[in-house]
Amino acid sequence: MLFLLATVAGCSSDKPLGKAYRNLNARFNGYFLAYKKMQEVEARLEAAQTNDYNRILEVLPAPDTTVLKTLAPDLEEVIKRASFPIVRHPKSKWIDDCYVLIGKARYYQGEDAEAFKTFRFVQTTSTDRHARHEAMIWMMRLSLRQKDYDNVISLSEQFRKERMNEANGRELLLTRAQLASIQNNLPLMMENLEKAIPFARKRDQEARLRFILGQLYQATNQDAKAYEQFAKVLKKRPPYELGFYSNLNMAQVTELKDATDKEKVENFLQKMARDEKNTEYLDKIYYDLAKLELRQKAYPEALKLLRQSTAASTTNRAQRAYSYLLTGQIYYENLQQYGLAQAYYDSTLQFLPPTTLGYEELADRRTVLTAFTQQLEIIRSEDSLQALGQLSTAERAQRVAEQITRENEQAEAAALAAANAAKSPVPTRTGTLPVSGAGNTGSTWYFDNPVALASARNDFLRTWGDRPLQDNWRRITAISGERGLTAGPVTSTRVDSSALAAANVQKQQEYLAAIPVTPEQRQASDKRVEEALFTLGNIYQQRLREPERAAQTYQKLLERFPNSVHASETYYSLYVIAQSQQQTEQAASYARALKERFPTSKYSKLIDQPDYLRTYSAENLAAHALYDSAYALYQEEKYPETNAVLDQISQKYPQNDIPDQVAFLRALIVGRTQPAAAFNAAVDRFMIQFPESPLLPKAQEFMKLYNRYETGELAKAPEVSAPVAPKEEVPTYKVEISAPHLFVIVHTGDSASLRQLAAAYVPYNNRFHPKKQLKVEPVAFQKDTTLLVIRALQDYKTATQYARLQTARSSPLAAVKGPKFATFVITEANLALLQKLGDIAEYVAFFEKNYQ
Repeated sequence: MLFLLATVAGCSSDKPLGKAYRNLNARFNGYFLAYKKMQEVEARLEAAQTNDYNRILEVLPAPDTTVLKTLAPDLEEVIKRASFPIVRHPKSKWIDDCYVLIGKARYYQGEDAEAFKTFRFVQTTSTDRHARHEAMIWMMRLSLRQKDYDNVISLSEQFRKERMNEANGRELLLTRAQLASIQNNLPLMMENLEKAIPFARKRDQEARLRFILGQLYQATNQDAKAYEQFAKVLKKRPPYELGFYSNLNMAQVTELKDATDKEKVENFLQKMARDEKNTEYLDKIYYDLAKLELRQKAYPEALKLLRQSTAASTTNRAQRAYSYLLTGQIYYENLQQYGLAQAYYDSTLQFLPPTTLGYEELADRRTVLTAFTQQLEIIRSEDSLQALGQLSTAERAQRVAEQITRENEQAEAAALAAANAAKSPVPTRTGTLPVSGAGNTGSTWYFDNPVALASARNDFLRTWGDRPLQDNWRRITAISGERGLTAGPVTSTRVDSSALAAANVQKQQEYLAAIPVTPEQRQASDKRVEEALFTLGNIYQQRLREPERAAQTYQKLLERFPNSVHASETYYSLYVIAQSQQQTEQAASYARALKERFPTSKYSKLIDQPDYLRTYSAENLAAHALYDSAYALYQEEKYPETNAVLDQISQKYPQNDIPDQVAFLRALIVGRTQPAAAFNAAVDRFMIQFPESPLLPKAQEFMKLYNRYETGELAKAPEVSAPVAPKEEVPTYKVEISAPHLFVIVHTGDSASLRQLAAAYVPYNNRFHPKKQLKVEPVAFQKDTTLLVIRALQDYKTATQYARLQTARSSPLAAVKGPKFATFVITEANLALLQKLGDIAEYVAFFEKNYQ
């Protein structure tokens, strides 16, 4: 009894026995139960995970939000259990670990703000460095989900001098690998995985990480290392699906020294195809066989296997998308059959999820190929219509009637094929994929088991297809429409003959109306062909990178339409193509023709002055400045001086973009210094010379006033004033801390290095600053200086933070060799003023004085 009293007394104080009691109670009555429940949650998330093995697997795959909704009660249980020690034993050493579990539960619940607060609390208050490290790692993962990569890098850097336990070290390396994956930095991803694999906590985790490492080696053409990793995966006795894809990838990276090696790999893949366990993976096996043929450049065989792959795809929409994609790539890159390539890219995008990496690039290629096929179709159809237009009326009618008959026959054949296809029974397939972890689902109720639900959905799709959610989906009429069912195949379809005849008459009228017969119609048809040829040449040259076909198309354009509005640009494009192909004589011929036919064209000037466009832009700026001076003199009624400045504009910058303003100001000077008749003649000349000028309405207004003066309606000649804004006050730089700011790089190198730096900032901003939606734009500044402007950052603070990050190793500026470029931040208004004043040192002095 005395011992029991002493024990109770000890527990109620800060004595060692009391601390032991609190720690024991907090650990096993709170933390342990919450930890075990969290393990169950994570196991169920892992079991429900789906993988796209055609791409490098995610190191840290995002949890399925649908599954997380079913796990909401379990996550609440984690929070409840972990809160017990915090409330009852706040001095226990397990408190920090309980807070980390609560933060993880909030993370899985999608309550990012609460999760971040919890992890931040542990980071800033905990004396246990292991709990603090774990909280920081989860803060990194939370920032990854929010695409706040700046914060991920900042937190990662804090671990540089920290000593960590194995578990936290492994999770940190995996988080860094995931960041490298998002940045598409494969070498850094491999480096982190190689360090993390020795500390993998489970056999299956090690197998998965080795598989990813093998994929990375494969993607970087290190086939021997990739083969080694896939072989190690198989030694770990991985889940069936992972083992299946390891075998396939081993076949892909096997070195093919001769025909014997190729035969061995083919036999291996064919053996996998005959295995009943792989029935659901036939589409993938055929896909890999096609890739094997592609390595040997056997394109017809590869295309045949890809057709088998798409035919075998029943439930795996992603695999069908990849089979379509590889088919499109073969037609595009190897066979240059762009019409077929466009069709397959279109099919790819119908099956591929929009979130897939590279989706936008595929969509862009599809768009280019669609435009390409449209131009080909315009040329083909217009040429055919023009040929019909050369025939007699009777012959045209006969040709059109024959075409309509062919179309009707094709439509009837297609209807018969569709009817018979609808009657064919849906093929059933045997064999199902053994699902890893099926015996350890974490729940006995069917609808709480994501693995069982996924398996049932696959069975449904295999039998019934991907049907929309609707009533009576199983009725045969919902499948076959209102058609009656017969025992044999459909041999004919009934058509209303009178309705068909009426439709044929209407179609014949429409076809005949589309044939160009009159000179005006033929001219319009020629114009469509001209534009299509020019567009097609541009697509060949700029998007498909096929200079020979581009040159052929441009030459055809000049042959058919020598006076085309695009003739000067076409000659210049032919000149550029010949130069790139090192065809010196041909290039000289095109340059000579361009200068002879279009001596004043900007394309003629580009041949002798490659930097003409940049010079042209600088000359425009100077011309505008002189025009402002001329207008100021005009306002002061100094007309001779105004004319002198206008003469300078015409003499120094004859290619300026304001000739209409110069001419109009000259006319106004005539109105102020000469009789009304002379002013009328000057305005009339202006209207004839610049019929599309925005100043035309003002000139017409003056003409109306002059006519009224001539008829006696006005007693006094019209007053003349320039329609230009009055002289502004001398502007000065302004301090606007809260206004959007730009980050500016002062580039003084050649244009090639500028383009490389600008191109490097696009993926950098997309990976590290996606929420900011930054745009990169080079801005001409002075003769040898260009400003690379990155806009727009929210305010001055955000801009300076962005500027500081440009000293990190991940910044594109870090890769620039040689002298470093000057950089600064600036508002839009101050940048416009800087361009006008042209003195960077003056702005920097203003910035240092007023901002810092």
